[in-house]
Amino acid sequence: MRKPRILLVNPPIWNVYAPHLAVPLLAAVMRRHGWQVSSLDLSIEQTDWLLSSDGLRELLPQAERRLGETAPDERRAHEEILAVFGDTAARIDEARAALTSRDILTDPLAFTDAATVVRNGLACVSASFPGLNFDLRGNFSCFSHRRSDSVLEAARSADRNVYGWALQHRPIPELEDSDLAVVGISVSADTQLIAALTVARHVKRRRPDVHVVMGGNLTTRMVSRWQEEHPFFAYVDSFVSYEGEDALPALCDRITGADDRAVPGLLERDGRGGLLRTPAAMVDVSDLPTPDFDGLPLDRYFAPGPVLPLQASRSCAWDCAFCSIPFASNKFRIRRADQVVHDMAALAARYGSDTFMFVDEIMTLTSLRGVSRQLIDGGHDLSWYGETRFSKGLDDELAKALRDSGCRRLDLGLESYNQRVLDLMRKGTKVADIEPSLQALLGNKVPVHLFCMTGFPGETEEEAVRTQEFAAEALRRSTEEFGVPYSTAANGPFILDVLSPVGERPDLFGVELIPPGEGEDLAFDLDYTVTEGLTQEDAVRLTSGGPGAVAGAAFHHGTWIGDAEEWSFLWAKAEAELPARRVAPAVVPRPDVGAATRVRLADGVRARTSATGRGILLHVPSADALLSVPREWHPLLDGRFHAVADLWENVAEPGPAASVVARLAAHGAVTFEPAEGSDGGHTLWYAAQPHEVTDSRADGSCLLASPETGNRVRVSAAGRLLWLLAANGATAFDLAARSRLSEHQLRALLENLTRHHVIAVASLDAELLGQPLLSGAARQVH
Repeated sequence: MRKPRILLVNPPIWNVYAPHLAVPLLAAVMRRHGWQVSSLDLSIEQTDWLLSSDGLRELLPQAERRLGETAPDERRAHEEILAVFGDTAARIDEARAALTSRDILTDPLAFTDAATVVRNGLACVSASFPGLNFDLRGNFSCFSHRRSDSVLEAARSADRNVYGWALQHRPIPELEDSDLAVVGISVSADTQLIAALTVARHVKRRRPDVHVVMGGNLTTRMVSRWQEEHPFFAYVDSFVSYEGEDALPALCDRITGADDRAVPGLLERDGRGGLLRTPAAMVDVSDLPTPDFDGLPLDRYFAPGPVLPLQASRSCAWDCAFCSIPFASNKFRIRRADQVVHDMAALAARYGSDTFMFVDEIMTLTSLRGVSRQLIDGGHDLSWYGETRFSKGLDDELAKALRDSGCRRLDLGLESYNQRVLDLMRKGTKVADIEPSLQALLGNKVPVHLFCMTGFPGETEEEAVRTQEFAAEALRRSTEEFGVPYSTAANGPFILDVLSPVGERPDLFGVELIPPGEGEDLAFDLDYTVTEGLTQEDAVRLTSGGPGAVAGAAFHHGTWIGDAEEWSFLWAKAEAELPARRVAPAVVPRPDVGAATRVRLADGVRARTSATGRGILLHVPSADALLSVPREWHPLLDGRFHAVADLWENVAEPGPAASVVARLAAHGAVTFEPAEGSDGGHTLWYAAQPHEVTDSRADGSCLLASPETGNRVRVSAAGRLLWLLAANGATAFDLAARSRLSEHQLRALLENLTRHHVIAVASLDAELLGQPLLSGAARQVH
C-alpha cells in the first residue's frame, strides 16, 4: 500500500543564495523508506515572490498606508523608499533573472546594477511592515524571537508579519493534497522561528488533521529548557531534538500505525500539562543517502549555480569556549571521502551543477585530504569550498591538492592573531601556524575567508587591533602579492551563547551574565560584564565599521548581496573581475544653460511630491540617487520640456535655483535641449548638496557622505575647503583666490571632486543669475 505524503519545509529566512541541506537530506531518507515527499523551501519561495514585480505591486498599497502610521522622525525615510517603489517594481524581475545567470559573473557592471535593484527591493519590503528590516540573511521586525508570547502574536498577525502576509496571499498548495499526513518544519536558526510558527499555524488552520513536527538545531536548543507543556504546542504536535534522519521515519510510521517503535529525541505532551521525552540517538552518517533536491527551485536562488550543499562530517571535533555547536549536534563523525565524492558526482549528473559547498562545522585535514585526492584521482571537474582551521598540516602539499581538486575558497576560523587570546578561547590553534597556512593557500591560488572575533573575555584593545590589522594586511597581500583578489574577512563582536562553555561556566572566564529581559524565555545570547579586558560595548565599537549611517536615502545602507560567500566563491571559480559595491554614475558634461534652454526630467527618473508638501523627491536609477528639490520645481513632474526662464519665475532666489540645476545635471536627473545660439556665460561650481562631514581628522581631511547617493568620499583639507566655498556657487577665480591654490592644484581638485559628485559645475546665463557677465580673469578656469 502506498504510504501517505510528508511535506518538508525550510522556513524563512535562511540562506536564499543556495538550498539548505536539512530538507534535501531528510527527503532522501524518507523516500528511501517509501514515503511520498514534497520539499518546500519557503525561504526562497517567499523571498523570491516578495522581490518580484507582482509581489512589490501587492505590497505598495500597504507601504502607502503605513506612511500615515509612521512616526514623524521616520516619515522622511519612509517617503524615500516610496519614491523608489515604482522603478524597483518595474525592474526587479529583470534584476532577479540576471542574478541567476552565470553570464553575470563576468559582467561586473550588470551585477552591480542588478544587486542595487534587489537592495532597493529589500527596502521596499521593509517599509511595508512595522519595524521590519528585511534582508537576505535574517531580519528583525516589531516582534521578538526572544519571547514566546511575541512569536505567537506574530504568527497570528498577518497584517504586521511579512511571513503571515505572504502566506495569506500565496497559501501552501501542498495542503490541498488529501494524502498529506505529516508536515515537518526544520528550524536551524532564530531568524526562522517566527516564520516557522507562522507556517505551523497556517497548516493547522487549513489542515487540522495533519501532524506538524518541528526539528532542527534551534529546536534542540529551545526545547532543552522546557519543563512543562509549552504554548507552541498550540500549532506543533511534536518536536524532535538533535538529528532527524532516524527520528522522522519512526515518527511517521507511528502516526500512520505502521510501527510503534520509539522515536529518538521526541518531545510531546503527556496530556496532563507535562512533557514526554525520548532519549536522542546518534545517526550513522556513513549510511546516509545522497541528498535529494527534487522539488526545490534550483534556478531561482540568489546566485547562479546552483551551489549545492554537502557534508563530509557532522558536528565538531573541538570544544571552543565561545561555541555551542557540540550541544545540539551530538558527537563528531566523519564520512568516507569516497562516499562524499560519489554524492558530488551523482548530484552533478542529476542537477547539472558543478559547484558545491561543504556545510560542515569544520572540515578536518582528513576530510580535506581525502576529498581532494578522490576528486583528483576520479578526474572530476567540480568546484567547491568549505571551512577549516589553521594547523601545521595545512601546508603547500595539501594546498596544491585543494586547488587541483577544484577548491576555490576556504573559510578559516582565525578569531584572533594573539596566542594568549586563542588559549583563552580554548581554540587549539597556534599563531605560528597561521602565516605558513596562508602562504600555502594563497601561493596555490586558493582564496581564503578569515573569521575574526573581537572582545572575547579578557582580550585587550591592543590585541583586538592587532587581529584587525593582520586580517587587513592578509587581504592586501592576497591581492597585491599573490594575485588572488577574492579573499575576504569578517569581524564581529563576541556573542555570549548561554549554551557555550563561557555561558555554562562564566566564572571560569571572568564573566558575569546579565539576566535576559522580562519574558525573554527564548534568549540564547545574553549581555554580560567582564572583570578585565574589553567590555561588550567596546567590542561593538571596535567592529562597527566606522561612522554610522547618514540621514536620508534609507535604502543606501542596506544589504549588498555581493557580501555572500557564494558570490565570492563563484567569482573566484570564474576568475572574474570583482564588481563595485555601488552604481558608478557617469560624469555629466558641464551644461550651458540660458534663459531659453529647455529642460525636462531624464528618461527613467521618477518623482514623488512629499506628503508634507515641502519638496519633491526624484529617484535617478542611473546614478542610484534620490534627490530632494524644492516644491517650486513641480512643473518638471509632467515629464515635458520647459524653458528654464519659465521655471525661474517660480523660484524665490536665483542662487539656490542655479545650484539645483547644476546638481540635477550632475546626477543625470534632467535632459537639456539648448536654444539656438545659447551660451551660458557664468561658469560656477556648486556644492552637490547635501553632504555630511564625518570622520574628521587632525590634518583637516574628512569623509563627505552623501545621503542622496550613499557615497562616502575622503577629501583632503583643501578639497573640504573648496566644497565649503562652493556652497552657494563660486567661480574658479573666487575659489583660487580664497583657497590660495595654484591653477594646477585647483584644476586637479575640481576634477576629482566633480568626478565624485561632491561638486557640480554649470555655466548659466547672467540673466538667470541676476548678475553682470564676469571678466575674463574670473572665467579663466573651466
